[in-house]
Amino acid sequence: MTLRRFVIASSALAAMGVAALSVQAQIPPPSPPSPAFERAFLGEMDAATSAEVEKRATGGNTISGVIATILLNNYQTATRGTAVGAVSVVAIDFVRGVVVIQTGANQYDPVRFDPKTLKILK
Repeated sequence: MTLRRFVIASSALAAMGVAALSVQAQIPPPSPPSPAFERAFLGEMDAATSAEVEKRATGGNTISGVIATILLNNYQTATRGTAVGAVSVVAIDFVRGVVVIQTGANQYDPVRFDPKTLKILK
């Protein structure tokens, strides 16, 4: 199985998990991504971005959590003044370079990003 197919399959599983949020209170929270899966994320990035993510992934911070935080920060910088209230990352698709940001109740904003640098594309 190629890395690309692995990421696609994993993204599909994450999307299915998002769809099941209404029953989340009845089931235990999902387990964190495996180290191999997180290493696959790092393999998609350029050396500088990968090093930055690894540097910040300490003290209980996961690689996927750091990536989501960086994407969220870049999104908020790119959309200054348009987001009102809390926003969160719902899903990340590295193959397509798309991050889905929840901007409100039942409001989602799919945003393109560069998988090599995690910069939001306009």
